[in-house]
Amino acid sequence: MDLLPGGKRVLVVLFVPSVERDGKTVIDQDHWVAAALAMFGSVFGGATAYPKARGVWRDDERDGALVFDEPVVVHCYMTPNAIEDEANLAKLASFCRQMGRETNQGEIGLVIADEYFAIRDYTEPTT
Repeated sequence: MDLLPGGKRVLVVLFVPSVERDGKTVIDQDHWVAAALAMFGSVFGGATAYPKARGVWRDDERDGALVFDEPVVVHCYMTPNAIEDEANLAKLASFCRQMGRETNQGEIGLVIADEYFAIRDYTEPTT
């Protein structure tokens, strides 16, 4: 008997910020949550956004300034093959870089399986 039909899934978690790096300037979080859900839905088949959380991030490039935030946490479960696909990873990475640039972040937090990725370089790779 197959207790887990469809096989094992990998959890990817994306934190959508509520403020810019200065900790004061509010961003259009609803836009970025909708964009994240659309990206995860089209690339990986679906996702769920959880209500605002409370968090803090230490900005070491600004003398350890604490940035308090109310991120929305987006969860996406996908097959191991889907997250290992280079084209899918490129779309996910591009989305994270775009969000980081356009919302003036010091870091975009992304968790894949049990590994945290601190995305801080928002330049798109050249081909």
